[in-house]
Amino acid sequence: MFWRSKRSRSKRTMSIILLFLSLCIVSTAGLSYFITTNHLEAEVEQTNMSLLHEVNSKLLLVLKAVDAEAMQFLRSRDMRMFMEDDAADQQDTININTRIGDMLLSNDTIFSIDLYSYAKKRWSQTNPFQTAEPGTDYQWINAFERYKGFYQWVGTRKLSLDEAGNIRQNVMTLIRSYPLTHGDGYRKGAVAFNVDERSIYNLINNAIDPSFGYLFLADAEGTILSHADKSLIGAKAGELLWSQEMNKREEGMFRTKINGINRTVFYMKSPYTGWEIISVVSDAELSKPLVQVRNTLFGISILLLLLAGGMSVVLNSWMFRPVNRVLTNVTKQLQAYGRFERQDEYSAEDEFSGIELSLSYILADSNRMHRQMRETQPVIKWRLVMDALIGARQNPSELLPSLEAIGYPLHVQQYMVMTVEFDRKSVIATPQDLQLYSYALCNVAEEMINSEYRGVAIEARDGMVVIIISFDEADGEANLLRTLAVAELIKSYVEEQFKQTISIGLGRLTQDLGMLQQSYHDAMSALSYKMILGGNAIISSEDIREPASGEFMRLLGMTDGIVDSLRLTDSEKMAKQTERWFGEMAGSGAAPDMIRQLVVHFMMKAAKVVGEIDPALLEEAPSHRLFDLLSQYESIHELSDYVIEQLARYAGQIEERRSNRERNDVVERITAFIDAHYMHSDLSLNYLASEFKLSVSHVSRIFKEHTERNFIDYLMDIRMRKAKELLAGTEMLIRDVSGAVGYTNVNSFVRIFKKSTGFTPGEYREREQASQNGEVGANDAGEAE
Repeated sequence: MFWRSKRSRSKRTMSIILLFLSLCIVSTAGLSYFITTNHLEAEVEQTNMSLLHEVNSKLLLVLKAVDAEAMQFLRSRDMRMFMEDDAADQQDTININTRIGDMLLSNDTIFSIDLYSYAKKRWSQTNPFQTAEPGTDYQWINAFERYKGFYQWVGTRKLSLDEAGNIRQNVMTLIRSYPLTHGDGYRKGAVAFNVDERSIYNLINNAIDPSFGYLFLADAEGTILSHADKSLIGAKAGELLWSQEMNKREEGMFRTKINGINRTVFYMKSPYTGWEIISVVSDAELSKPLVQVRNTLFGISILLLLLAGGMSVVLNSWMFRPVNRVLTNVTKQLQAYGRFERQDEYSAEDEFSGIELSLSYILADSNRMHRQMRETQPVIKWRLVMDALIGARQNPSELLPSLEAIGYPLHVQQYMVMTVEFDRKSVIATPQDLQLYSYALCNVAEEMINSEYRGVAIEARDGMVVIIISFDEADGEANLLRTLAVAELIKSYVEEQFKQTISIGLGRLTQDLGMLQQSYHDAMSALSYKMILGGNAIISSEDIREPASGEFMRLLGMTDGIVDSLRLTDSEKMAKQTERWFGEMAGSGAAPDMIRQLVVHFMMKAAKVVGEIDPALLEEAPSHRLFDLLSQYESIHELSDYVIEQLARYAGQIEERRSNRERNDVVERITAFIDAHYMHSDLSLNYLASEFKLSVSHVSRIFKEHTERNFIDYLMDIRMRKAKELLAGTEMLIRDVSGAVGYTNVNSFVRIFKKSTGFTPGEYREREQASQNGEVGANDAGEAE
């Protein structure tokens, strides 16, 4: 009787447990279905809206690229000749047609370009069947003349391709005013860039699977601008696809039924053009993920119900005794761990509560340890790599195991350091954005390198990433090619995904981990050459050419002519000389730091000229931290533009000062006298004062006011210039040259000449003769050919 009662209670217990588990499973599955369904519906809608944003970004990128070419074209000299010049001849027309042809070849999106001059009533188009006056295809000319804005995107129109007008092409047209900022009533002409509608549709159509739905473009009135069915272009979208709500909201969605099929219409307006991008998707395709979730949850529910029944049977078959033994052993281990103290007597409930408490301690400690490891891993990696790069850790047996312990194992045969820096960091919105870019670049670089080799990347400073790549083979030439390939992959990925450009400097391969410091130094030096070679480049330390000895003095000597032009305030000549000087520096192989040092010396010489005119002008000159100021320019072109701008400002200040002074005939006669008698060794201020019956102080003052230089410098420049002519053009002895230019002491002459030119008289003569012989040899070779 007792056993029957016990068996009955066991059955009731099993039934209650089974019923309870079934209710839990069914309710959990139902709740999960509704929660997941709502989440997936929102996610699907968000995905489709994100798709429209991506399509809009691609479309905006292409259309703005066309706009940028249009603005650059409008600033050209050929455009000004066409739009304004009465004397525009046939050659000018050929030039502008050639330019248009080059633009059409370089950009497949642009179909044709049309020009019209409102001022001269002339027009030009790329259609070979051009008529004397614009036809019906060019009604935009009169319409844009009264348009209030500076530019206008015109919806799709048909453009004739043959003389009879039978063949027509769908184009979208960008019209830009000439000049760029002249509006209604003041513009002198306009240019129309006709964009091929097919290229625009191919651009947006690739974003959606045709089996899911389709995309098309419409204007603010609902007129279709681009569609897979070209016969619909120019027609009004039906009420099922177009709603007036689209003009009130920038983006949104609504559901409709087309041909008996439920569909969802997603739309978004482009602020740049005012066009609507419309996506039509079948509800059946949208609901596929929901059906899959429903079926999956149903299967899981059935499986869990079967599992619950099995568990009920097992739990009822005296399984608690072995579990109790296991829990007792776990309790003993926890006592040794120190986080659990056993009491004398435990009930079954107390036993489980103690085990649960102790296990929670262990899990909490484990989670805390793993969290601390994750948080400190980037810091440890950065410290290990930087120690290797600066030479603080050179022992492979210490560094390599440490890197491997945090998940960055390296090969041991060969290593190379790469330094990567984002170009044009000033255009990146915030330092936080730059830091995110650098962090993402580290992840991308490590993923690409570790797919075939092994490497590690860290953020060195703002916008710069340092990468160590290692190889398991000691083949230097092959490893260099592999590194170049990886660098090109990283550069292309950043340009495509981040929409940014980077420059990469490559160090030298080394088989010794202790030589990473030298490879890092070489990579940094190579990266600095992006100022000369330009950004978006891969620069190897082996590609850098060392400048010849004495190159610094030669390049600095080239600035004498620029300084002379500054004194004469010849801005045009000064700009050309400066551009030629920077081109010479770039071609000489001079290091970026050497170029900045040359610019600092030259700017000091230019400032000295300004100070000679009026010391007050030096207050507006750059500060003594000029080298730091020049370091902010990333390219040699930016540095050249800064110097030219600064020199132009100096020239303007000099002209302003000179315009405020009266002409002094006495000083002109004095300078003429010096030019005629510079060879006299006794020529001095006292001599001039006696010759012109003036006091010495008065001669000194008016001479400096008029010439902006003191007498000694003026006389020395004339003598040095004459000495250069005699050394280069005659075979006179240096002693005789010294006397011929007014120096009785040849040692003084040599010392002054070297200080002025950077060369001794003998070195200068040899240099000029070698240069002349080289030109003669080149001319003889040309005549022989």
